[in-house]
Amino acid sequence: MGYFYLGLAFLGAVGPYSFLGSFFNQFGFDLTEMKIQTWASPVSSYFGINMLLSALVTILFILSEGRRLKMKGLWLPLLATAAVGVSCGLPLFLYLRRLAQDKGIITADDPKAIHNKTLR
Repeated sequence: MGYFYLGLAFLGAVGPYSFLGSFFNQFGFDLTEMKIQTWASPVSSYFGINMLLSALVTILFILSEGRRLKMKGLWLPLLATAAVGVSCGLPLFLYLRRLAQDKGIITADDPKAIHNKTLR
């Protein structure tokens, strides 16, 4: 399952950036134009707000879950969420969490073990 999450993180980076690359090819690095197009219609505003709120929830989840499980390397999915979006940051975090589980740092099958590790 870990490699599945890693594959989703890769697709979550490549997919959105392919559209962003198209924008940059057409308009260059024009942040004003990007802002105009993001909020140009009710539908694009819906996706813009959805993206921002989803990113905020994902960042809070990464921080709380990562700290609770005492995971290392949380900066990477946080950076991926900020630079790309939830489509990359969340699966990358889930991959890192799975990696920690496979190494025995986190025991997913025993909730008491997770709880005991967070109390130490």
